[in-house]
Amino acid sequence: MPQHTMHLSWNAHGEDHYLWHLADGNEVRVVDGHHGQQEFMEPEEAFIASLASCHLLSFLTEAAREGLSVTSYDDAPEAILGQNEKAMIYVRQVLLQPLATFSGEQPDAGKIQALHQRAHEKCFIAQSVKSEVLIEPRG
Repeated sequence: MPQHTMHLSWNAHGEDHYLWHLADGNEVRVVDGHHGQQEFMEPEEAFIASLASCHLLSFLTEAAREGLSVTSYDDAPEAILGQNEKAMIYVRQVLLQPLATFSGEQPDAGKIQALHQRAHEKCFIAQSVKSEVLIEPRG
């Protein structure tokens, strides 16, 4: 199985952010709350981005297996926080709201829902989290 690595760094010398040093050499500046700085990412955003991205890639794979040609895919994922039985805050639910467009054969709503269900089942990130992941396709 593949292994994924990265490096995280922070220091107390006036830094209000920390860095994710990705395996490919890129860096992402991360902060707890944007504090008006749009160039920073919040960990919660990264969490829902990873779920949505994994779902997208799984969906494209499942569509290709069905011989469908996806021409665009758009999503606006949302995360809802909650408290668990120990009163700890966690991401209780993630709502994916994908909109896929196709060229050639146009699948009906039932087929699109089935593709999303298979994509969800094969998304290893979705299968790795406690959060409820809801998928409500648009269009």
